[in-house]
Amino acid sequence: MTELRRTRTRPLTGIERAAQRPLVTVIVAVIGAIAVVALGSVMKATQADQSLVVAVNNGHTGAWGALASFLYKAIEPLPAVAITLVIAGIVWAVSRSLRTAILFGLTVAFTWLPVAAVKILVDRPRPDAALLAHPFSPLQTDGSFPSGHTAYVVALAITFWFLLRGTRYAWLPIVLGTVVTAVVGVAVVSDGLHFPTDVLGSIVWALTTAAAVRWLIVDVIASRVRRRPAR
Repeated sequence: MTELRRTRTRPLTGIERAAQRPLVTVIVAVIGAIAVVALGSVMKATQADQSLVVAVNNGHTGAWGALASFLYKAIEPLPAVAITLVIAGIVWAVSRSLRTAILFGLTVAFTWLPVAAVKILVDRPRPDAALLAHPFSPLQTDGSFPSGHTAYVVALAITFWFLLRGTRYAWLPIVLGTVVTAVVGVAVVSDGLHFPTDVLGSIVWALTTAAAVRWLIVDVIASRVRRRPAR
């Protein structure tokens, strides 16, 4: 009876809702990861979308050029970690649950950070700066595929959806996430730092792996940690 009262007083958040088909979730993640690596390998061999980078980079001028460069620098790894911590702090303040904030931050991090390993595995060179009208400075020398910036914003949007699903605000991360992903995706190509397929690979990665990451962190690991009663 005590547990029933606790549940009614403080129901599980959307991010803590147990997966209905965890095996399907894991299979989707594995297939998605394989597809992303395969796409990266094919595009590394062909560089078929180099001309698209050149065309988009030609428009990297004025206010848009400044915004695109700012976005790239604003969500580089260290700033992105800081942003995630700040957002997790806000989640904690609003939900009054440190557990929810931690689960939020971990889901974002472990959906996004593994793209660094994919970059090393695929090892696709960045677009050829010599062909660009507006090359980015400083020159980036790490792998191009997939785009970590795009993976981050998609992971953030999906995790917000997990948090808000079942509420009247569940549509917000879908709409805003789509807009922000489109802007960031075009920006990193406009900067001449990523190919369009780098952006595509990141979107596929996050969409297919986020649910499995949430399941592993919340349903498998966090479920073993005793839930503290609400105060």
